[in-house]
Amino acid sequence: MASTFTTGFGIEKIGSGEQSGAWGTTTNHNLDILDRIASYKAVALSGTTHTLTVREASPGSGTENLQDGMYRVIKFTGALGANNTVTIAPNTAPAYFIFENATTDSASSGPYSVILTQGSGANITIQNGKNAIVYCDGAGSGAAVVNALSDLQIATLEVTGAATIDGVVTLGGASQFHSTVTVGADDTGYDVKFFGATSGAHMLWDESADDLKLVGAAGLTVAGNIDVDGTTNLDAVDIDGAVQIDATLSVGVDDTGYDVKFFGATASRYLLWDESADSLLFSDNAKAVFGQPGNDLQIVHDTNNSFITDAGTGNLYLDSNAGNIYLRVNASENALEAVGDGAVTLYHNGSPKIATSAAGVTVTGGVTGVTGINSGQIGGRRNIVYNGAMKVAQRGTSVAWAANGYLALDRYSITNTATAGRFTMKQTADGPPGFANCLELDVTTADTSIAAGENLILNQEFEGQDLQQLKKGTGSAEIITISFYVKGNGNATYMCELFDRDNTRLLHNQFAVTSSWNRIELSITADTTGAFDDDNAKSLTLSFWLHAGTDFTSGTYTANTWAGKVNANRAVGISSLYSSTDNYFRITGIQMEIGSTATEFEHRTFGDELASCQRYLQSSWSQGSAIGSTVSSTANSVQQSWGSSNSGGIAGQAFVLPVTMRAIPTLVTFDMALNTGKVTAMNAGAGETNDVAVNQNYTTTNMFQVRMYNNSQHGIVFAYTLSAEL
Repeated sequence: MASTFTTGFGIEKIGSGEQSGAWGTTTNHNLDILDRIASYKAVALSGTTHTLTVREASPGSGTENLQDGMYRVIKFTGALGANNTVTIAPNTAPAYFIFENATTDSASSGPYSVILTQGSGANITIQNGKNAIVYCDGAGSGAAVVNALSDLQIATLEVTGAATIDGVVTLGGASQFHSTVTVGADDTGYDVKFFGATSGAHMLWDESADDLKLVGAAGLTVAGNIDVDGTTNLDAVDIDGAVQIDATLSVGVDDTGYDVKFFGATASRYLLWDESADSLLFSDNAKAVFGQPGNDLQIVHDTNNSFITDAGTGNLYLDSNAGNIYLRVNASENALEAVGDGAVTLYHNGSPKIATSAAGVTVTGGVTGVTGINSGQIGGRRNIVYNGAMKVAQRGTSVAWAANGYLALDRYSITNTATAGRFTMKQTADGPPGFANCLELDVTTADTSIAAGENLILNQEFEGQDLQQLKKGTGSAEIITISFYVKGNGNATYMCELFDRDNTRLLHNQFAVTSSWNRIELSITADTTGAFDDDNAKSLTLSFWLHAGTDFTSGTYTANTWAGKVNANRAVGISSLYSSTDNYFRITGIQMEIGSTATEFEHRTFGDELASCQRYLQSSWSQGSAIGSTVSSTANSVQQSWGSSNSGGIAGQAFVLPVTMRAIPTLVTFDMALNTGKVTAMNAGAGETNDVAVNQNYTTTNMFQVRMYNNSQHGIVFAYTLSAEL
């Protein structure tokens, strides 16, 4: 008779006449199976699947059939990076198990669960760190794994540790819990209902509404503290202890409210919501405090006065996004009015006295006690720029460029390097209201093939001793403002540059030009690095870049920032004045002053402006006449006469200068034929002789003299220039 096998574990039942001489081996194998049924096994899991075999699907006679699934108590171990599905095989083997999920996390995003399955029927999931008692029904392809404790009826249960119940629990008797009771899990809850002795009275945790409800005659009495995290509806409450509320607290309903009073530690100090007045009331000396910790902003009224105190480290702002801001006294009398996008007005006794506008400030009445404008003096010279209104043109009113240097209008030099572009500098009768003239650069030859090293720059130079009030290079360095009016034949972008030559530092600001006169206002940041020398040498250059090649445009433009000299950054993003012979650039009203605000241009008399320019250039030619134009005994010249010939001595006359010059000037004389370095001799009865050499010139900052030795002339006539330009 053939052997048979048990359904659960494949224990071999030896048939009659079977396994002659091998009964001992088979019996021992069967005993091993029974031993496993009574034993414990640790099974290591990895990956996402594992097969736990209870027995072979078709065990053979006389063969060993020992499997991990024969153990009744199994502890799953191993490091998982995801949930692991354990299939109990074969699906025809019924069995029960006690499992423990003791796996660890290998992916730092777990922990992970073990899912038990046998067929297409129900599965059981064991969370990490949890245990389960299950049985497998062995129903073939539809086999299920069932929680053996899913419906548990116990007369008396004592749990001394933590208990987690995932299903429905009905407690029909007394229950005592000595640890935390958790119903459901985060975002997945269940109803909990507590019945009382009165019909219809109960307390319900309604999981679908996330509410704790007292139903019917149920009430709540709290002897200690109460912590409410949700909404609580109370008809009347008197709370004498601490209350922590983590959600909305509503007292009353819309249009039907109740008083709420909070007392402090000091007698007669409280905060009251007065429902009849619809107001939140602070008793005297009770403060509204904002900003914790630190009590930064405090609002309080003592028995006489009211105070708003900002005790923090930041600023105090009063903002009105839509309306205006008013500071009033006596309920209706304005002291200050601030209009959005409009004027700010200060009042005295209800009457406006100071009002701002787009054009500036309007003052009603007199101004007394004012000592400064823009942090500088009121009187004297605010504008550091020379000839800002373009009044003085000692070299002529129209001079075509031939070489770098000074052309027409005084104090404005030209740098025109490596370019085929040409222009004429003019004193042009055009300007915004209040200005009769401007400086114009009128392009006569275009240059559209721009080489790397090309540039065209309009400059004004300044002596260091005239800049000490800027306090540059100190911790008290001043902000300065540069303003000017510009106009072109169309839209263009150019660069305004300040060049600190004593410390080789630069600052740049782009500005736009249109076909109309526009005022440009540039507030220049203070520079605490590098002081100006206190002497009569060149310390600062104000420049306007109008054309440049890549040597000066290929860098990075950073506005209004002092930095070391980098040529590639000096003209980034500018247009080219030389792009067409239709182009011109006009500028006037140049002003540089201390302070962050551009004030009205400081107009000076022509005499004052001429005297300032004569520190750098003096000439015998009349204002507006080109140097090198007609010279005669009666025009654009001076004469020295000594009445008779001077064949045995030195003849000369000292000319005292009207303005002390910056340095000992360079003297150039012209005879009436415009020969330089020469004079015209005047002889009684013999007429005029040109091209007469000068024996000696003598100059100081205050005078000059032309000397003739052993001459037979009765006098000389000559024109001259004296230059002490920077």
